[in-house]
Amino acid sequence: MPQRSKITTGANDRPLDESIAQTAPGLPDDSSRSPEVDDEDVDRVKRKLADDPRARLKKEVDEAIKASERGSE
Repeated sequence: MPQRSKITTGANDRPLDESIAQTAPGLPDDSSRSPEVDDEDVDRVKRKLADDPRARLKKEVDEAIKASERGSE
């Protein structure tokens, strides 16, 4: 393979044969810190993930039916 010259020396400067992002095999080079998470955030996300979409839709439909029976939208 012929040697190609670099086309940039800026922030995106990297060897042409290097992989981008995490497409290469092996462990990613992630040296960032873990995010800080409150217990409230954990509980909120757990509730949201545990919420059954079918049950939520049924509740919304039941409320809409009751509202139409009362004459309100």
